[in-house]
Amino acid sequence: MKTYCPMFWSLDQGIDYSAPILHLKDIVPSIGKRTFAFFDSHDRLDVGEILLLIWCPPVSDLNGWSEQPSEIAQSHLLKAKVVGAAQAPEQSAERLHNVHHGKLKYPLDILSCERFLPALQALQEDSTSWYLQEIGTANGNFLAWDELHWRGSAVVEGLTYLTASTSSETYMELILKVADDEIIGLFSLHMNPGGDSYDFGRKSLTGEERRAVKHALNIAQPLHDTQAAYLAE
Repeated sequence: MKTYCPMFWSLDQGIDYSAPILHLKDIVPSIGKRTFAFFDSHDRLDVGEILLLIWCPPVSDLNGWSEQPSEIAQSHLLKAKVVGAAQAPEQSAERLHNVHHGKLKYPLDILSCERFLPALQALQEDSTSWYLQEIGTANGNFLAWDELHWRGSAVVEGLTYLTASTSSETYMELILKVADDEIIGLFSLHMNPGGDSYDFGRKSLTGEERRAVKHALNIAQPLHDTQAAYLAE
């Protein structure tokens, strides 16, 4: 089952997103309901396909968790079924939401929904579930986490969010459990012009992976919310 983070979700739900306070229960996609999400045109989804989706609240949906790290705690992990073919964006509020060519709208039925961080906490130990990606050069391979020109971190509900970017247009995120001298990885995102990969699995980082992540944690810029709180449970 492939994981996606949709470019954004449909706004045609009768919700006033300009309101000073939004209730989470009103905006999180509901189990058993149909909704729509926008994907990059390179993501060719098949009717009947089951997807794992990361849903983020509005600010982080638009700007990323790095701009509003507290919203990681309000993010959700969804299982959804593609129930129709891709549609071109129509002239609507969505058109004003920076919807242009290169983005396709798919109808989805929501099959399950759970909070993102508890879902990560419940993962079973699996040391082979994922690995930090390497970059190949004429002089050998090295971890992308060794080529950073920016990194930031925040602690959210006891877990550490670490994000970084490189000079080669690579963007990465990790969610970690840092306890004493142990670093346990739960989630890894690696994004570059060639595509995105989302990996889940509880694994203790060792060797070069642990060294690179520990160094990034030690020098990461502290991240804080850039907008005032607006979400209510």
